[in-house]
Amino acid sequence: MWPAVTYEKRPWHMDPDERLLIPKSRRRRILSTYEAAIPASIAGQKVTVSRQLLERMSDIVAELARFDEEQASRGYDLPALMLRSESAASSQIENLTSSVRNVALAELSDDAPQNARIITGNVSAMRASLALSGDVSVEQVKEVHRALMGVAGASFAGELRSEQVWVGGTPYSPHGALFVPPAACRVAGCLEDACRFAARDDVNAVAKAAIFHAQLETIHPFIDGNGRTGRALLHRILRQEGVLRNSTLPVSAGLLRNIDAYMASIDAYQTGDPEPIIDQVVEALELSSVIGSRMARAFDGVIAEMRESIIERAGSAIHRLPALLVEQPVVNRSYVAEHLGITPRAAANLVDKACEYGILRPLGGRRRGTFFQSDAIIDLLEEASSTSGIRRVLSARS
Repeated sequence: MWPAVTYEKRPWHMDPDERLLIPKSRRRRILSTYEAAIPASIAGQKVTVSRQLLERMSDIVAELARFDEEQASRGYDLPALMLRSESAASSQIENLTSSVRNVALAELSDDAPQNARIITGNVSAMRASLALSGDVSVEQVKEVHRALMGVAGASFAGELRSEQVWVGGTPYSPHGALFVPPAACRVAGCLEDACRFAARDDVNAVAKAAIFHAQLETIHPFIDGNGRTGRALLHRILRQEGVLRNSTLPVSAGLLRNIDAYMASIDAYQTGDPEPIIDQVVEALELSSVIGSRMARAFDGVIAEMRESIIERAGSAIHRLPALLVEQPVVNRSYVAEHLGITPRAAANLVDKACEYGILRPLGGRRRGTFFQSDAIIDLLEEASSTSGIRRVLSARS
C-alpha cells in the first residue's frame, strides 16, 4: 500500500490592517489555524502496480526505444522540435498560451507578447533538465526552476519557498483551498526524500518518473512554476533511465488531452493510490509516441522539400539553413550569420534567397522584415502543440 498524505494543524497569522481590506464574507472564513499536508516519505517505499499496467509500461518502453533509435539517424535535430512542442503543451496545462512564432521570436527579441516570453522559460527549463547528468538532486531541481522562472526575471527563481502556498480557494488564506502543500520548513527534507526515490534502481523507469512528478506536485517546493518544473524533470528521469536517450517526446501533449484526468490522478496519489498517475503518464507516452512519429514523418517531408528547392552548389551555406530552422523557426540575419558561421553580407544574401525559395517569409510590421519565419515548420509545430491539433493528429491514428 502506498502511504497517503497526512495533515498537521498550523497557526495562521494575518496583519490586522490587511484583514480589514478583505470582504466581510471572506473574512469570516479566515481562522487562526489551518491544515497543511505532510507528504509521506517515499524513498524506500515499495512500488506495486497491476499486471496489466506493468505490461503496458514494458510495451511503451520498448516502443520508445525503437522511436529513439530512429531519431538518432536523422540529419536534423528533431528533438529540438519536440522540445518546443512539449514546452508549449506543458504551458497550456497552466493556461499559458502563445503562438509558436511568438515564442520563437521571444528567444531573439524583447519585442514579443508577455506570455511568449514566459513560455520561453519552459523551453529553457526543458533544455536545462535534459542537459543534466547523474541522479536527480535538490540542486538540479532548483536549477531547472531557475531556468524556467529566470527568463521572466522572477526574484524567487531557483529558490525553495519560505512561505505557505495553496492550490485553489482564495488569495487571502489557505482556508477553503483545494490542497495546501506542506509548510515551508518541511520542503527541503521532503524534496531530498523524493530525490532519493529517483535515485533507486529497483523501480520501473516510467513508474519512477510518474511518482517523482506526483510527489513534486505534492511538495510544491516553489512559489510558482511547480507543474512545469515537474514535467520538465519527468523528461529528465526518462533520459536518466535510458528510455529516451536521443529524443524528446511531447508528453505534456498527451496529458493535455485530458487535463481533468491528469489532475484527478494527482489527487488520487495524495490519498494513497499511485496507479492513476502512472496510468496517466503511460497513456501520455503512448499518445506522444503517436504524435512524435507523425510529426517526424511530416517534418521529414518539409525538410526534404526545402532541400529540393535549393539549387546552389553543394557545400553552400544555404544547404545548412533547413537544419537551423528546425532548432529556431524564427530568425534574423545576425542569427543566421552567427550560427552558420558566415559574414553578415553573406547571411543577408542567403536569407533573401531563402525567401525567394519560399523557405522563409519576412514577418510583417517588424521594421521591414528584420525577422523571418519558416511557415512550414511553424504550422507543423502549432498542429502538435494545440489541443485541437493534438486531437486531429490522434484521430488520424491507424
